[in-house]
Amino acid sequence: MNAHDGKVALVTGAASGIGYALCRELHARGATVHAADLNEAGLARLRQECGDRLVTTRLDVADEDAVRDWIERAAAERGRVDYLFNNAGIVVGGDFEAMDRAAWRKIIDINLWGVIHGSQHGYALMRRQGCGHIVNTASTAGVMPVARSTAYATTKHAVVGLSTSLREEGRAHGIRVSVVIPGLVDTNIFSTATNIGGHDYDAAIRKVPIGKISPQRAARAILAGVAANRQYIVFPAYNRLIVGLSRAFPGVMGWLINRAT
Repeated sequence: MNAHDGKVALVTGAASGIGYALCRELHARGATVHAADLNEAGLARLRQECGDRLVTTRLDVADEDAVRDWIERAAAERGRVDYLFNNAGIVVGGDFEAMDRAAWRKIIDINLWGVIHGSQHGYALMRRQGCGHIVNTASTAGVMPVARSTAYATTKHAVVGLSTSLREEGRAHGIRVSVVIPGLVDTNIFSTATNIGGHDYDAAIRKVPIGKISPQRAARAILAGVAANRQYIVFPAYNRLIVGLSRAFPGVMGWLINRAT
């Protein structure tokens, strides 16, 4: 028996990328998975691949009532929730001066409020249970500067702060909290980015001289970090080096990383 066999896991952003791979990996390890996303076609593919022990829900993480109901319904059906992966997210790229209120609202509603909604209602449930693990997906942009991605970096820095602070608050109540800091993962998040003022996020990422890892590899790294109860789940190895150097030499690394794009 592995650590996830018989567990109940909730995953947002489940219809593609890391979320999709997380659902498949958790399901393969014996977990019952509640997968949520706005993309119903992606959820249908996931359900077809996994079959039993996977429940899909169309969910807008910016809708607090819907997120609360989703979490509470899963807990009522299964008796508990062991893991909550707040993974849904989008990218908005472009010069800061070109960002309008609508662009800011869109990315904050999903990347920040979506994580707040999941964390708050998941935490309340886990307080009642006396246990549970919340896992929030951030980004390298949550621990270092990324030019022409100020809004995205803003939300991801906030997710890091939320997660690390909640980890300390939850410690006394048997609740674990981890934050995921992935390197470049081969998903469609950059090709589907919202570009402002003629910016091309996908083209900028293609200039970065670092290979992407597969979503499957990312999912396995995340679950290994969860099993070890790591505060920061940073992967792959090159990203741990980048993050470490950025903490030691923030001015130099900020300039060097942003030269690439």
